Amino acid sequence: MMIRTTLAALLAMTGMAAAAEPAATVRALNRGPVAGETFAYDPALVRVPVGGSVRFEPTDKGHNVAPIPSLWPAGAPPLNVPFNSDATVTFERPGVYPVQCTPHTGLGMVALIVVGDADMTEFAAKAASVPGLAPKARAKLGALAGAAGQS
Repeated sequence: MMIRTTLAALLAMTGMAAAAEPAATVRALNRGPVAGETFAYDPALVRVPVGGSVRFEPTDKGHNVAPIPSLWPAGAPPLNVPFNSDATVTFERPGVYPVQCTPHTGLGMVALIVVGDADMTEFAAKAASVPGLAPKARAKLGALAGAAGQS
């Protein structure tokens, strides 16, 4: 306890702030949280405030985290969490950030990070019509957008 208090005092004196804990942790899994589901992020729907952070954790090997470019918010910085790596990402702009595991997108391994207030109806319509998205990924994004719109 004394070490923690001393460290906090030293950080305060130097003007440095301790790193904030992520608002959520998203795990990459070979077997999803729902019975019979394979290749999933858990949770697949995350809400964070603007400036909030999400930790991406490769619980099972063989997964990455990448944006779905055709649905990524315009002007938002790119995201790339390499295979078998963990990373904490801070989202500074409001919007809907759809992510995918690139080798498993066709199997529906996608997730939504909703930052601040976002128009889920607009996102769902765009996801339903964007070309080149695998049917399982499209269906899961639609379901996640619907769930986000209700919460």
